[in-house]
Amino acid sequence: MKKNITRRVVAAAGLTGAVAMGLTSLAAGGATAGPLPGGTVTRTLVDGTPVTVQLFDEFVNVQRAVTNVQTSREVWVSGKIKVTVGGKAEGGSVNAGYLVGCQVNFGASAEGGAGVTADSSGGALSSAEVGAGFTLGPGQASYFPIIETTSGTDTAYSDYKVNSYSFKGKSGGVVYSQEKFGMDGCAGYASAKAKIKVTVSTDAVKGVITLYGKPFSIG
Repeated sequence: MKKNITRRVVAAAGLTGAVAMGLTSLAAGGATAGPLPGGTVTRTLVDGTPVTVQLFDEFVNVQRAVTNVQTSREVWVSGKIKVTVGGKAEGGSVNAGYLVGCQVNFGASAEGGAGVTADSSGGALSSAEVGAGFTLGPGQASYFPIIETTSGTDTAYSDYKVNSYSFKGKSGGVVYSQEKFGMDGCAGYASAKAKIKVTVSTDAVKGVITLYGKPFSIG
């Protein structure tokens, strides 16, 4: 079954880059823009297969919404993801996006850290339409995916959507640039952080490795 990538996401097998520093506050319009430190995690599956997940060249640009409403934000995110597998693994799948919360402390929540988990975006987190805005009240969180693929040979006749990219071989990755999401209804502090979930399967095991980026304020 053929899948078409329908968003501005580019697969890349040989990504390299430098680790970035923190955010820079801009005076005009209360905007915040700058690089984020990304992250790296390496885990070994139970059959000895090593998996390394890297997030680098991550950048965020937070603007007040064009409506100039205090409870609304507009965010553009960019970054590069590289996955390297060893042992008997031959490829994997990458699911990437951003956890977004209104008065939710991601740094202290159970979502923090990285590891081999049976992780999902369930619980209080709800799936957001790619590229669309969403409304969050106090204590609420949502998930914005940066990858969207569809089944079939023509996106106009696709029968389902998935938010992952599959690769073959020992390495693969994703590049995303200026992916935008909007948030309405948050009258308090809002924050977000990257969430990268990689699934790798061998003849003996299926492992899920999750990497979280550094939380950042979106106003």
